[in-house]
Amino acid sequence: MKIKNMIRSFLSILFLYILVPIIIVPFLSVKFGNFYGLFGSLFYYMGLLIAKFKHWIFLPIPIIFCLWYWVTFGFGTRDYVTIFFVCMMAAVFFQEISFIINKLINKVLPEQEQNLDYDKKIELMNQQIALYKKTHPMDKITQDVIEKIRTDIFFN
Repeated sequence: MKIKNMIRSFLSILFLYILVPIIIVPFLSVKFGNFYGLFGSLFYYMGLLIAKFKHWIFLPIPIIFCLWYWVTFGFGTRDYVTIFFVCMMAAVFFQEISFIINKLINKVLPEQEQNLDYDKKIELMNQQIALYKKTHPMDKITQDVIEKIRTDIFFN
């Protein structure tokens, strides 16, 4: 179980902190021949910090600035403001998706562990009932006998 958590954490760190800001953003900057795009990594990390530490109070500031810029100067997909905003929002999006996935996995796995424990107890109870049938072949298994075995297994 710990190995799966370590692998998931490693992949999360690799994707969120290394692959996108250090490899993909500079690659796109080189591809388009615009090295001001490297500032996109800084905006990516800024968005990552906002999402990681849940400082949602700071998120409306760039949104309002970008809306003002787009209304005043027009929306352009190759504007620095748009590119930096996309980098920042991508970080927020990736961090939130990572948080939701971790929350889902940590919610589901403990329930499965509890279910495994419950299944073991049910299996043990069935074994005890089979043993009771062997040791008392003439006796009929009543609900009282089953309840006694269940109480012994689940509550003792």
